[in-house]
Amino acid sequence: MNSVMRRPMPRPTSSRAEPQVPFERRFGYRFSRIADALAQQTLLYGRREFGLNLAEHRIVAVLSQSDALSIREIARHTQLDKAHATRALTDLIDRGLATRVVDAEDRRLRVVRLTPAGRSIANATRPFVRERQERLEGSVSAAEFRVFDKVLAVMTAEAERMLAEEMQVEKTQRSAEPRRARG
Repeated sequence: MNSVMRRPMPRPTSSRAEPQVPFERRFGYRFSRIADALAQQTLLYGRREFGLNLAEHRIVAVLSQSDALSIREIARHTQLDKAHATRALTDLIDRGLATRVVDAEDRRLRVVRLTPAGRSIANATRPFVRERQERLEGSVSAAEFRVFDKVLAVMTAEAERMLAEEMQVEKTQRSAEPRRARG
């Protein structure tokens, strides 16, 4: 962990103008551009080669790395909301690419797994995924990539801490609001 002391996000306290961070230099914008470009590329490839939309492609990729997952786990791994994941899963099931089964460990739960046809698609996407990864990594030197990978891990952890802090502020503010009379 970085030895720099962590501080909570500053709250606006005055109306004086703060120095502006140019939009193009903001981390959220820059990471979003990369993520959007990769997502659009995945969408074009998945739709052209397999008739998959982006959510379906993500679900196939996640399920290919596991025997079976719950819808909640799929939503978490794909960063889709549960409703969106459920709709995409329904389409995959209707097309015979995935199936819902009773969980072997907890018979109350239903989990999703790929069918042989779904596994075939997952296997067919591997060269695309590998080539894209290698191309991105190859755009910088091996030493630069190692530093980038480490920096990205640190920044991801910090962004997650910042989110947790913001969620705590919101929770605190909500609990401090006066309770409304129920009518």
